[in-house]
Amino acid sequence: MMSQIILIGNYKPDKQFSMQIFESLMSEGYSKSKINVSAIRPREIFRKLSFNKPSLEKWLAYIDKFFVFPIELLSFRSLNFILRRPVNYHICDHSNAFYLYFLPKNKTIITCHDVLAIRAGLGFADTYCYATKSGQVLQRIILNALCTAKKLATVSEFTLNQLLEIDNKPDRNKKWITIHNAVSEKFLPLPEDKIQEVLKKYQQLKGKEIILHVGSDLERKNRKLLVNMMYELQNDWNGILVLAGEKLNAELQELIQKLEISNRVLHIQNPSDDEIVALYSISKAMIFPSYSEGFGWPIIEAQACGSPVITTNKAPMMDEVGGNAALYADPDDPTAFVMQFRKFEDKKFRDEIIEKGYKNAKRFDFDNTIRQYVELIKN
Repeated sequence: MMSQIILIGNYKPDKQFSMQIFESLMSEGYSKSKINVSAIRPREIFRKLSFNKPSLEKWLAYIDKFFVFPIELLSFRSLNFILRRPVNYHICDHSNAFYLYFLPKNKTIITCHDVLAIRAGLGFADTYCYATKSGQVLQRIILNALCTAKKLATVSEFTLNQLLEIDNKPDRNKKWITIHNAVSEKFLPLPEDKIQEVLKKYQQLKGKEIILHVGSDLERKNRKLLVNMMYELQNDWNGILVLAGEKLNAELQELIQKLEISNRVLHIQNPSDDEIVALYSISKAMIFPSYSEGFGWPIIEAQACGSPVITTNKAPMMDEVGGNAALYADPDDPTAFVMQFRKFEDKKFRDEIIEKGYKNAKRFDFDNTIRQYVELIKN
């Protein structure tokens, strides 16, 4: 019997926006499946005592996450046990796998979004992630906890295979499967009047074609390639590069200045959901040149909104996520991305890719994803 699912969410000050989106999707999906759902997360308590000193914030946040919250979890679990509530738990982010020690393993599932930081902490060089000494310790703690999970879903087969490679507690009784990320039902092409309304404050975009990138400022997201690509295109394409997401780092800003393309680059920091959908809906192409990903959510979001996609010729973006509905190029070669982009000058070809994108996005059906999670919990 399953009457309630408790989502274990992320510590808000960590600003893990993609994980917040995932948690929200899970909450919506479980509710649609007629399951009572609620969420709990570490609260900001000791971190508030840091007086905005970064050196203190990190360690006081660790107290909130690794000392205070586990006590709250144990109390919460004990109360449910005493009251005989049939409760299941879903740890929405594998980086919180540590909390599994304080929850019933046979009633708890974990979603593993990638093992990039874990592999970086173990010394793998292909992750484009970097771990400090304390980070290496933290990633080993996460891995050790993750490997005790009885029920786990990875967002791609690629991530599952990488996790199995470093699993330090192999057990035949584990139920580890792949459940692909889903496209939220809000990702649909917007009509022209709605697009204009949502983006009216961005006058730089008026009457312009755009190349869009959606993502963070992490090195592995490879924003530098997009800037170099824009430099190559500047003389024969009169559009704008839109970087939607986190603040640009100083190195990237310097590169934009050095290449003298400031007037061809628009940064939209932390865009709203409506702005993202509008940008997808009008982009000439959404370009996603990441070196490493666990899945690559913007690929299918863009396709669902009618934007053609060019992404990296690496797993899982190539084949597993993009399929035959995207174009691919080497993430170290801006010219290769430029050549792929120029293929969209052929309207018939671009329309064909867009149509394939719509079909590909349907593979990542929201209801099907939720059904698989419910089955994993009940298993």
